[in-house]
Amino acid sequence: MRRLIQPLASAVFLATVLPVSAGAQTSIQIPLQFDLINPGAKSLALGGAFAGLADDATAGFANPAGLRELGTTEVSVEARGRWLTTPFLQRGRLSGAVQNEFTDVIAGPVFGESTDNSVRLPFISVVLPKPERGWAVAAFRHELARVDQRSFAEGVFQQDPSEITSRREQPQQGTRRIAITSYGVAGALELNPRVAVGVTLNVHTLRLFSDFRRFGTIGFLGPPNLSEERGRSTQTGKDATATPTFGVRACLKRCDDRQTTSARFGFVYRHGATFSYETQSGPNFRENRFRVPNVAALGLAIEVPRPGRRLLISSEIKRATYSRLMEDFIVDQAVDFGVENNVRIEDGIELRAGVQYTIETAAWLPRLRAGIWSDPDHTVKYTPAGADHPELRVKDELMSVALSTGKRETHYTAGVGLTFAPALEWNFGADFAASTTTISTSIIYRLR
Repeated sequence: MRRLIQPLASAVFLATVLPVSAGAQTSIQIPLQFDLINPGAKSLALGGAFAGLADDATAGFANPAGLRELGTTEVSVEARGRWLTTPFLQRGRLSGAVQNEFTDVIAGPVFGESTDNSVRLPFISVVLPKPERGWAVAAFRHELARVDQRSFAEGVFQQDPSEITSRREQPQQGTRRIAITSYGVAGALELNPRVAVGVTLNVHTLRLFSDFRRFGTIGFLGPPNLSEERGRSTQTGKDATATPTFGVRACLKRCDDRQTTSARFGFVYRHGATFSYETQSGPNFRENRFRVPNVAALGLAIEVPRPGRRLLISSEIKRATYSRLMEDFIVDQAVDFGVENNVRIEDGIELRAGVQYTIETAAWLPRLRAGIWSDPDHTVKYTPAGADHPELRVKDELMSVALSTGKRETHYTAGVGLTFAPALEWNFGADFAASTTTISTSIIYRLR
């Protein structure tokens, strides 16, 4: 925050004003969108409703019990592109009269957008099933999360009603990069023709770097002065840890019976990893923890065969404990700004559904897919302190606006699967929402 002081004296009137720093650098104002999406183009096209289905090489991550669905050795590789925009408070005047000079010309907040675009190979897996013995094993690599954000805020203007002068937030430049990669070994065991269980041992690695700097301005109303750094806060982490995943698959009748209408249930629990990282704010160092949300999902898949056709309907309800990010990570970003007791992040419930229509009489066995899912708001929220002091009132106003952009989003998905030969399958999937677009394609090669 930058505060404007207009000194008055009985004999002298100063025509200039002196900006005074009254804030701290913080990354809490830049929202973090942390998504937990299953790998695979097929799962993506079905709206991610895969806990009850889990019938391909991605099952080692999505639900390890589903590995028992596979009858031959498979190698799967996925390519995925994502285009994500995240809004952040960039400039404008939140309160007080606009001066209509230099940078103070807009009444109300102006939000910029941080873009996070990437194309990569996030998933590769090998599955070795032994159906005659009732078990299967798999090994995979999966990019669980990848965040790459950059932002520059010019500093908003504010004026408390009890004060005759305005304040200006110091301009802030921010960079945040987070990469979490999982290496897993999974196994599934069939207890009887209707029930299978599975477990995965995940080894996760974290690469975390964030750098947030505050700058001065050229005059109170002027542009940011990037040669005048007022403060800096960095977060760095490089760590590895192991966690388990547990899965169950159950069928109303024999799971290998696909001649009549069938129903499969799936449950999976994936424990989130906990990593260490370090924060430096000015001369101060802090050791902290980054806690990935736990995930529990319950799914149902119903398949209806018809002559030459086959209809699959899949649904899932998933709970993710995003509140685990509060412990250390969110609080750590808020403490320098003095709002650690006013921020929160809620756990989320995701509802997912997908449908697949297979034309068994057509060449390449086309499978048409579509889905929909509801993504809860899991950005940081701010609760105003409601204090009487002007310094705290403008802080309440600033943070309430900066952290006001989160919302629940509806995702629409679609895709197709083709089998060019008994050994070669190709899948394509796309996911569209207001703030993000994801495109995925995967190849499955079966060794017979």
